[in-house]
Amino acid sequence: MKQLTSRWLLLMIAVAALSSMPLGAADYRHDGDNHFYNLEYDLAIADYAKLIQQNPNDPISYNDLASAQLNKEMSRLGLLDSSALGRDNRFLRIGTPQADPRARALVLDTLDRGRRTAETVLAREARNTLALYSLCTNYGLRATYEFMIDRAWFAALRDGSKARSYCAQAQKSQPEFVDTYLVLGVYEYTAGSVPLPVKLLAMGGLHGSKKKGIEYVSRVAQNGKYDRDAARVLLTVLYRRENRPLEAVAVLQSLIADYPRNYFFPLELAAMYSDAGEPELALSTLKSLLQKMDENLSGYRSLPRETVRRRIELIEARRLPLRRASST
Repeated sequence: MKQLTSRWLLLMIAVAALSSMPLGAADYRHDGDNHFYNLEYDLAIADYAKLIQQNPNDPISYNDLASAQLNKEMSRLGLLDSSALGRDNRFLRIGTPQADPRARALVLDTLDRGRRTAETVLAREARNTLALYSLCTNYGLRATYEFMIDRAWFAALRDGSKARSYCAQAQKSQPEFVDTYLVLGVYEYTAGSVPLPVKLLAMGGLHGSKKKGIEYVSRVAQNGKYDRDAARVLLTVLYRRENRPLEAVAVLQSLIADYPRNYFFPLELAAMYSDAGEPELALSTLKSLLQKMDENLSGYRSLPRETVRRRIELIEARRLPLRRASST
């Protein structure tokens, strides 16, 4: 039980870190963010590499690049399906992925460069908020790779704990820095989710609140400077786990408006409509996806048609008994 609790904590940190893409004024960062959230990872990688060349002393830029490299590999491995993060924790039952060692080397090298850059800043200014925050994201990304791909639970737990520690330091250094609440919110939600006996057995105690965790993440989704999009993505996961699909719908609609070439968001939107007992809206969303595929629109060419058709068939199969009941 205690091991499963640690794994769930890591899973949520992974979602937060993986989705985390800081925003900034530089064109390369803006363009990279846009490509990243539209699933155009090669273009995002190119933009973030140029961003580092533009300012190699910015530690956050290395996290941008590592995030894109990591998401590209996870997409190849089929690990970006949000249904795996639902209440049944299906992710924990999936076998170890066949990772590309070259992709692993790229991600870890980028993170190592970013860590060294942040540590150089902290050597000059021990309470530099952005350097502390960049290390929070850096170790969160390490935990993500270790947990989602390597399945190295203890290494991921160690680095996930470091991520939370650095975010706590950044928040203490600058309390008004909203973005630190993302990882802190993940911890609150996760600690608040575990049963009381597990909390009592945990070393040093385990205290948290699911309500406070969601409030923290919502705060970043509304007012974050760097991680607003990351928080919005994470909110959809938390709302799904809490059986609050209509609240997830509102967040997903805003993400779709901002990133219209990301087909994962409409797929998730259809799932939330289905969970909310709105099969017609779910079917309409999925059929709209098929139409975009037929029109060969950018961003939808790589979406497997069979994936959409299976979801349509599943919703229609669930709806059939209700139709029969209403006709009698």
